[in-house]
Parts: sequence; C-alpha cells; structure tokens
Amino acid sequence: MVAQLKNNIVWQLLLSASQVLLPLVTWPYITRVLGPENLGKVNYIDFLCQVFMIVASFGIPFYATREISFVRGDTRKRGLLIKELIVLQGIFAFIAAGLFAIVTYKSWAAQPMLCLFGLCNILIGSFTYEWYVQGMEHFKFAAIRTIFARMLILVCFFILVKASSDYDIYYAIFTFGMIVIAFINAVKMIKENSFEASNIHLKKHLTPLWHFFLTSSAITIYIYFDTILLQFITKDELQVGLYTTALKMVKIFLTVIIALSTVLLPRMSYLANENKREQISTFLTKYFDLVLTAGLPVCVGLFILSPEIIDVIAGGMFSEAVPLMRALSFLPLIIACSNMFCFQVLVPFKQEKKFLTAVIAGCAVSLSLNFILIPVYAAQGAAYASTATELVVTVLTGVMAFKIIPWKMNKKLVVQTMATTILFIPLVLACRSVFSSSIVILCASIGSATLLYFFIQYYVFKNAVLLEAKLYVQQLLKR
Repeated sequence: MVAQLKNNIVWQLLLSASQVLLPLVTWPYITRVLGPENLGKVNYIDFLCQVFMIVASFGIPFYATREISFVRGDTRKRGLLIKELIVLQGIFAFIAAGLFAIVTYKSWAAQPMLCLFGLCNILIGSFTYEWYVQGMEHFKFAAIRTIFARMLILVCFFILVKASSDYDIYYAIFTFGMIVIAFINAVKMIKENSFEASNIHLKKHLTPLWHFFLTSSAITIYIYFDTILLQFITKDELQVGLYTTALKMVKIFLTVIIALSTVLLPRMSYLANENKREQISTFLTKYFDLVLTAGLPVCVGLFILSPEIIDVIAGGMFSEAVPLMRALSFLPLIIACSNMFCFQVLVPFKQEKKFLTAVIAGCAVSLSLNFILIPVYAAQGAAYASTATELVVTVLTGVMAFKIIPWKMNKKLVVQTMATTILFIPLVLACRSVFSSSIVILCASIGSATLLYFFIQYYVFKNAVLLEAKLYVQQLLKR
C-alpha cells in the first residue's frame, strides 16, 4: 500500500509540474500580447464563472471522491453511485448556468464571447468526472491525460493568440482543453463500469452534499470575491489585472504542494472508514514534514525574488504587481497546511460541519477586510485580506483537526528549515550585485539557493524527507 501511495504521489507531482510549467512557458507571451487590462477582463469573467461552478458542483467533487473510495471494490454499488451523482450533477449544472446568464446579463452586451465561453465552462466543467479518477486513484492516467491536454493548449496559445484583441480566443482555448479532459475521463469511466437498469436514490446524498456545498460556497466567497469586489469597488481593470496576475503566479507553486493532498484524500478516507488512526497520524506527520520542507523555501523565494519573477514572466507593464506578490508569497505554505487539516482529517472523518464553521469564519474575515482595505489600498488591500483570511482558516482547522487526530510536529525540522531559508537573502543580494539582467539573477538565485538548501538539509541536518526521497528514487532506478 505504501509503495502504491508513493507511486501515486510521483504521478501527481508530475501532473502538478506540468501545471507549473505551462504558465511559466505561456505567461511571458500571453501577458505581453494581451496586456494587464485585457487579462483583467478575462480574469473577471473567469472568476465569476468559478463562483457559479461551485453552485454547479454542489459539493460533489469532494463528496464523490470520498464515496467512490468507499465502494471502489464493489462494481455494482459503484455503478449505481456514479449514476446518482451524474443525475444530481446535471440538475445543479443547468441551475448554475441559468443563474450565471441572469447575473451577467449586463456583461453579455460588452463581452458576449467571454460570457458565452464562461457559460460553456460551467456546463463542461460539471461533467469532467475528475472525482471518479481521483476516487479510483487513477493518478498515472490523470497525469498522462492532463499533460496531453496541456500540450494541446500550449500549441493553441502560440498559434492562435497573436494580438491584444485575441483575449476571446485565449479564453476559448481553456474551454477546448476542458472538453478534451471531459471526453477522455468519460470514456474511461464508461469502460470501467457497468450501469444496470435500477432505481436511483438521490435524497440520501442531499444532506452531506448540502454541507459540502455550504463549505464550498463560503470558500468561494473568500477565494474569488476579493477579485469581484476589487472590480466592483475600484472599477479599474488594471488593478484587477495586476492582482490576479500576482495571485496566479503565487498559486502556480501551490499546485505542487496541493498535489499531495489530492493523492492522500481517497487513502485517508479509506483509513478513516476503517478507523486506522495510528496510520493516519503517521501519514499526517510525514505530510507536514514534506509540506514544510518543500513549501517554506518556495515561499521565501517568492518573497525575495518577486521583482525578477514579475519582470521575467509578466514584463515591465506588471511592475506594480511586485508588492502584491510579496503580500501573497506565503499563501502556498498556509493553504497547504489548511488543506492538510481539512482534507486529510476533517473530510475523511466526516466532520463537514466543523470544516464549514472554519470556512464561514474565514468568509467573514475576508468580506470585512476587503470592504475596509480595498477602498484605501486597492489591489494591495485585497492581497493583505487574502493572506489574513487563509491564515485564520488554517489556524481554526488546525485546532479542530488536532483534536481528532493528534500528530507530531517536528520542531527541530521547523527551526532547521527556517534557518536554511534565511540564507537565501544574502545569496540573492549577491546575485543582484553581480548581475543586472532579471532572468540571469532569477536563474542564478534559484540554482544557487536550491543547491545550498539541499546541501545543508541533506548533508548537515540529515533531513528525513530528502533521505527518504533519495531512497525512493534509487529504488525506481533499480527496476
């Protein structure tokens, strides 16, 4: 079981690496072609679309992943469950699409194509069946499939997006990528399951789905409403473009860390169902060590190298996004910890109500701070509000999770990791004093900081995460 889990983690990390590399390859081109204002238009519609996709999903992704993991070995129960979830998904998807069309009716006159593709994304995104792939732990399949789809998207960007007026085409390419993934997933799901003619029972799913939906809705408010409120209060697409660009760059690096949470959720749900608390506690301890070892250097690097990252990836037009990126730079570590508490403890142990309580508190903090800070500080205020909100949610869920499954924090590792990352500061300053080009400073700083971090953690501190990772790689090479 441990070997399979490690393989799943490797495939999910590969998938996340593609999710990091695609923006890093395309973003320098897209930002320079479209500019901050046109990106602001796309991102505003997309963030509205994401809000209504939460309505369309109605908590099904989290709930279905857990439930599929419970009946993974029973083909009859699995087939019936899938039918019931698809029917529910269809009902909620068309309700959400109708609400989106009503709420955005004024935007259809100004941006008809963006709104149309947003509407398509709501409907298509509801039927990607990603919950089936994750619940069945088909992570190798997911990695290969998604890398293929992203390569198609990459090619389309460089062929079709040529001028600043092509922002409609830019958004349409994402819709195309979603269609490809949905089709491939549907084919696999149909091949692996037999759907017998039988009565479906939808009512039994509604109560747990309601809790997941309320939680997802509250999360949506503090994840997406900062951008919506920024546009509503400032009426400035430039501020929206700067903020969403900084936020997306920071969250690019979050995907690698969150990949671990995706792999562990079905496994943790299975262990929770079997009440194997000691194994869960062991997994949590190792998970936190890994998140800290990988996450803290990434966050410190984002904070220190924000000017170079913005200049290289987005260009000079986005220079005002540097302080925004610094305000958001520790989100990867904060959100990774909250994901650990929520999706590795609260969700597997069916503590959705506690999860919802923490998220509602975060929602209240987010709305309060955004209404206070955005009128004064604009995008910078939204950045401060976002970081503060995620921190509140992480603390609350951490306390709740620890009461259910106590896990050990390696205080020695925390101190060692903090001490090592502090050394990045003189290293980056030295690179800036020697080089003048942003891309050279960025490459030299990342390269030297990575080598320094690995050397100290592996050879001096004997970091258990790196030692185990090396052992696993050696075992793979021997196969």
